[in-house]
Amino acid sequence: MQSFLKCSVVPDGYSRVQHERYSRLRLQVLGGTFLGYSAYYLVRKNFVMVMPDLIDQGYSKTELGMALCALSLSYGISNFIMGTFADRLDVRKLMPLCLILSGCVSLSLGFLPLLQLPLMVMVGLMAVNGCLQGAGWPCSAKLIAHWFVRQERGTAMSLWSLSQNAGCGLLGPLAILAVALFCDWQSLFYFPASIAIVIAISCYFLLRDSPGHCGLPPAHSTQSAETSGIEQGSHSFRQSFRLFGQHCLKLPPIWMLAVVNACIYFVRYGIIDWAPVYLQESKGFSFQTSSWAFFAFEYAAIPGTLICGYLSDKHFRGQRAPVNALFTTLVLISLLCYWQCPAGNTTYAMMSMIATGFLIYGPVMLVHVHIIDLVPLQFAATAAGFIGLFGYLFGATSANLVLGKVLDLFGWDACFELLAAACALALILLLLLWVWENMHPNPNFQFAQPQPATVPITSGKRSGNKKRLYRLFTTHFVRVSAKSEPANH
Repeated sequence: MQSFLKCSVVPDGYSRVQHERYSRLRLQVLGGTFLGYSAYYLVRKNFVMVMPDLIDQGYSKTELGMALCALSLSYGISNFIMGTFADRLDVRKLMPLCLILSGCVSLSLGFLPLLQLPLMVMVGLMAVNGCLQGAGWPCSAKLIAHWFVRQERGTAMSLWSLSQNAGCGLLGPLAILAVALFCDWQSLFYFPASIAIVIAISCYFLLRDSPGHCGLPPAHSTQSAETSGIEQGSHSFRQSFRLFGQHCLKLPPIWMLAVVNACIYFVRYGIIDWAPVYLQESKGFSFQTSSWAFFAFEYAAIPGTLICGYLSDKHFRGQRAPVNALFTTLVLISLLCYWQCPAGNTTYAMMSMIATGFLIYGPVMLVHVHIIDLVPLQFAATAAGFIGLFGYLFGATSANLVLGKVLDLFGWDACFELLAAACALALILLLLLWVWENMHPNPNFQFAQPQPATVPITSGKRSGNKKRLYRLFTTHFVRVSAKSEPANH
């Protein structure tokens, strides 16, 4: 950790002054990214804290599942779209701007008379909030990819991933404080939103898009050389999508990780989104106790995530799949304990929830690190958005919509059976991914030499390309002739 803070890895071509400035700015950017993404959670998950009050006001679990589904569905699609924007735009402006707008949507949910408005108004506002929230993860992925070299990226991502626990975990104490200060459940919307807007303004002064925007040389000379032919900024959006498909989507691990991410998100959000309702309905928790359980779930993930990243880097030499499979197995066990804990035994339920929180965020973090390691630097945000699309479109959305319907029709047992099945599927895919990686120890070999077909050929360059092809052909012909001459003698 001390070498990480002092930036022991010196990028090629950096002078001593540039290295000192780079070391200071990278930690500043990591701090701003951590703070900003924590604030994103304050205005994304605060709706979960309001759900028990909305049920008391007459809303059904299916209706609330529709609202959560709108948030998750729009968020997943926005992840991919915002990823393409983040790769091309200055994320120093994009990330705080979307956070401010998301805070404004949460403010409107707090001040509008929701009980007197149609359900679709709330669903529509949640969908808009999801679109704005989609900028958080791709912007964070781009910042970490550009500011941290590969040898340090795992540590940086482990520290950053704690921001979601910090933001989501603070919602429990903030909910208690908001109700104590304002004496109404609507404060659970506008109180966190006010804090998020203030944090967004401060993030603008902390973030920097890349070392190049600060007058520093690129920190990734090797990877820049490998992908010099696929610079994002020189192509249109259509060409960028085509390049992303050619250089990223042909890798089988990308698709396997996408499905694993969807399964893990299904389990994660299936537990945390319905935790206040489950604990109060089935386990006899009060509002204050369930709020502290919400807090404990998120903050238990901090040591678990750090241990997961440390094991992956140090003991498994950068292999993500085996550590991910180990933690997913333990998640399945803790999930079964959380399901079978007796009603009224708050200690048993609390410990089971803490154990699940300790374990679940390690696999989430490792999937993110794995994706950034696999793809070229120019597609870091787009690949992060692609994985987020799967996670929220098929994982979080199903956890909200499908589980809400299952709860109304079949109860909590059927809900936990689905969660256990998703966890088992993720474990099987991770084991298959581990086998694939052992068979293909260098999966990113195809990025070393970008194919000429990936760069659009204009009419002014055709003659130059023909000359290069002619030289290549004649050189190959001469070599073949030279090899055959000794045999003829």
